[in-house]
Amino acid sequence: MNRKLFLFDIDGTILSPGILPRRILNKAFFDLAGASPDLQFEDVAGLTDPLIITNGLRKLGITDGVIPKLAVAILERYLTNMERDYPQSDLPVLYRDALDFLDAVQDERHVTALLTGNVEAGAKIKLDRFGLFERFAFGAYGDDSADRTRLPGVARVRAREVLGTEFRFEDLIIVGDTPNDARVAALAGARSVIVCRRPEWEQEIWQAGADLVVPSLSDTDNLLKNIADF
Repeated sequence: MNRKLFLFDIDGTILSPGILPRRILNKAFFDLAGASPDLQFEDVAGLTDPLIITNGLRKLGITDGVIPKLAVAILERYLTNMERDYPQSDLPVLYRDALDFLDAVQDERHVTALLTGNVEAGAKIKLDRFGLFERFAFGAYGDDSADRTRLPGVARVRAREVLGTEFRFEDLIIVGDTPNDARVAALAGARSVIVCRRPEWEQEIWQAGADLVVPSLSDTDNLLKNIADF
């Protein structure tokens, strides 16, 4: 297989963050906006942190003119409290199959990086909980663009800046868990491997343009063989 750039999502793909991040973010809204949007799983899955916060403020009826400054303050409060509380929490769970797949991809000398809706600081907090942040060469994050569809392009530029390597879009493999991960890859002309941890999403994931949908990332040999055929 030609050398590929594997772009890993975090939440739902590498780990389950548990409910703590949403609790912390809802509390930041309450403290700084006077009310909580009561963010649920469907309000955050597959989206970037900046977009989640913007949507939450609009849900509370905050006017657009006020949103940018307030969104920055909420994000800062969220990150401060995440840094304090998340490392000690027993709620996050590392997905062993994702770690096995990461090991296999790196053993094959492919490049591994992040493509995530988390801002970089949040991604580091979540991955450092399991000692994984340094396993990735770089990342494309929610603070690079609130629009996740722009992140594959960011990743290509960053690969060139950090590694001096030029990857074509078709050599990007997005590893995610949501329909939006598949959609982002398809729109960019990249490929996608989607681990379907929620069976009710399978049809939507295929419809979003996924190249490969699997119930687990643990069958690493077959996964890499299938990816070689992309």
